[in-house]
Amino acid sequence: MTLSEVLAANSCSLLLDETSEIEIKDLEKDLPSDLHLVVTDKGVYGVRAAKASDIFDSFYDEGHEIAEIKSGYGRIKPKLFQES
Repeated sequence: MTLSEVLAANSCSLLLDETSEIEIKDLEKDLPSDLHLVVTDKGVYGVRAAKASDIFDSFYDEGHEIAEIKSGYGRIKPKLFQES
């Protein structure tokens, strides 16, 4: 399974792959408020999820070593956000 498939199985979705905290802050007004910044040994990701534990489970299952999961990014209510 790919990382996106594992995330989807845990009710998460990968919005930004190979990103940075600076890029997420720059895009903040266009992102949903349930976005988490995930820093692992294999990169930095922007992931939507209701619970950080779902994100942790997904990345751990894919063999990533999680350094941190930070929330508080995005300004759009999750139910109003439409992925393009």
